[in-house]
Amino acid sequence: MSGSETIADESRWSRRLTPAFFAVVMIAAGVGDAMADGNFSQAPGFAAYFSAHARTARAAGARERRLLARYRPRFMLPAGHPGMIDFYRDYIAHGELRDGRGKRLASPVSARLLNAYKQDPRAVFSYRPGAEPSAGAVVYGRIERANVDFSTPAGPVRKRLAFLTYHAVFATSGLPASVTGWRAHLLGLIADLNDWHQLDHYTAATVVLDPEERPIALVLQQHNYQHSYLFGERIRLPADGRVPIDVAIRSNELYPWRPGRSRRRAVRFADRDGMRYLLGYGARPLASADDLTHGIREAPYRLEFLAPDDAFYSFQGYLGARRWLPGRDGPPGADYNTLPALKPWPVQAFVGYWRAGNAGDRARFESALKGGGYPAFARAQAAVFYANWQCLRRARRGCRLR
Repeated sequence: MSGSETIADESRWSRRLTPAFFAVVMIAAGVGDAMADGNFSQAPGFAAYFSAHARTARAAGARERRLLARYRPRFMLPAGHPGMIDFYRDYIAHGELRDGRGKRLASPVSARLLNAYKQDPRAVFSYRPGAEPSAGAVVYGRIERANVDFSTPAGPVRKRLAFLTYHAVFATSGLPASVTGWRAHLLGLIADLNDWHQLDHYTAATVVLDPEERPIALVLQQHNYQHSYLFGERIRLPADGRVPIDVAIRSNELYPWRPGRSRRRAVRFADRDGMRYLLGYGARPLASADDLTHGIREAPYRLEFLAPDDAFYSFQGYLGARRWLPGRDGPPGADYNTLPALKPWPVQAFVGYWRAGNAGDRARFESALKGGGYPAFARAQAAVFYANWQCLRRARRGCRLR
């Protein structure tokens, strides 16, 4: 083969490969959590929200701790998963912290030091892997309560609900396990697919209790959105009250546990195209990849309790190394898990109450797109949630789920 023929052949491959390569990069960047132009904690609306909903310096009290312990979930890990960690002992103690000017601070980093810089949006903590793990994993529990107004045919109804949230913590987050083949090969030339960004602590499960403190629903964080499930509808509440939860292969995202290997629809954001795909009537968005689960072993952990104003929740900087590709920066604190407009629990829980294949959910979502947006969708779904909750309380006697 002549030299000119070789160059022509390489040029043809280059023209074919370059678009594919950038498409894969878009998919990879799409499943990340960071804002391309800055820290997500600085998104408009957060400052106002946390001013109106001030974080307290008090961790869960004795009664709240008993309630959190009673309903703590069971996290099911897939084969070969490195497992959950202790945020302060396994992660923060093994890295360096730099302030907004890039100055390296004292080492090893302590909880006290991290909290001293929690309001600096340019502060960066970088984890150094390789340290021996501590005595065991820790899941952080907290309780929030809210008066929730439901619209019913007989008029408005107000219920005071409790939201028991459990944050599992992982040192790194990888790409969804459905990213395989040539896509995985190309991305593997850029970075470790198992370590797309440092720290996964948005991985939260919330058990919703009724006014009598009985579990009625489960809310799971999945990528950049929530998904809510009523007990008795599509998932079952075990007799001991401890719901099993699948930890997705490589990405750590949370799903109701199923035996065997399962493919779970997933998107970057639950925007118009993303929600249409999740609801089962739209094409998969380009910048997305499904999760795979196969939980086979329960992860042991200790339940610990941090004050809501702790850096774990409130850190405005980067709790992981900054990396050049969008979506690879470390996240801010766990409170920055969704858009500011969706933060209140009466919105966050019900905007996530949707069922794949449900015609009513589809119609209500399309209606919300025409006016009112996601808050309107949350209000509409709240009414359906309440009707179905009450129907399930009556064991579906004299009623049908909507």
